[in-house]
Amino acid sequence: MKIFLYDAESDYELQDEELNLEQAMTEFYELSDIKGSFFGIKNVPKTIQFAWEEEDKWLVDVLYDMKNFICLQKYASYDECVEIIKSLFDGQASDKIEGLVKVNIMESDLDETLANL
Repeated sequence: MKIFLYDAESDYELQDEELNLEQAMTEFYELSDIKGSFFGIKNVPKTIQFAWEEEDKWLVDVLYDMKNFICLQKYASYDECVEIIKSLFDGQASDKIEGLVKVNIMESDLDETLANL
C-alpha cells in the first residue's frame, strides 16, 4: 500500500511510498511522539491518517466525503492504531473501522462533535 508520513521531530517524510506491512509497521514504530507527526495509508479504499495528539492518544482520520468536508474520526491508543494498520493490510476497509464518527471539519473538530452526541 502507499504510505505517507511526517515525523515532526526529525523533519522526515515519505510521500506515497509503496510499502509492505512489515515496512509500514517499521515506519510507524519509528515515528516520533510529538505534535505534528502523522502516518497515513492510501488505497484502503479511502485514505486514512493517524495523527499524534498526546501520550497514547492518536486522531484516526478517514477522508470520507471531501466534497462536503466530512471525515470519519476517532481517538485511538497506540496499540489500537497498530491493530488498525494491520487490519487494513489484511483487507479491512478504512471506513468500516469501529467507533468512527462523522465530523464536518469546516464546522467542528472531533472533540466538539463528541460533546454534541
